[in-house]
Amino acid sequence: MTLPTREEALALLHDWVESESLRRHMYAVEAAMRAYARHYGEDEELWGLTGLLHDLDYERFSDMDDVENGHPRTELRLFAEQEYPPALIQAVRAHAPFLGYPRVSQLDKALLACDELTG
Repeated sequence: MTLPTREEALALLHDWVESESLRRHMYAVEAAMRAYARHYGEDEELWGLTGLLHDLDYERFSDMDDVENGHPRTELRLFAEQEYPPALIQAVRAHAPFLGYPRVSQLDKALLACDELTG
């Protein structure tokens, strides 16, 4: 269970995401998630990086009906291979309602809310 550094997460984001508008969205979700983490006394790095990386594969695999590779399935495999924390993986799963994972933790719920609020 290894959380990447912000620098590693940014390198990953810049490798995977070309769209400036999608990058701005991901930065906005990160900022909002960090603010909520501070408010709730939670792990700001975990929450922030979950927000930063939550749409990592969206540009490459936006077909959510693709049950093998559609968003967010490809990034979830990558996060599991990299042994990212289960809480990050669960929150990214839960932010995609069509996958059927319940939003249980505050992290899960905050990610969905921040994703929707930031566009």
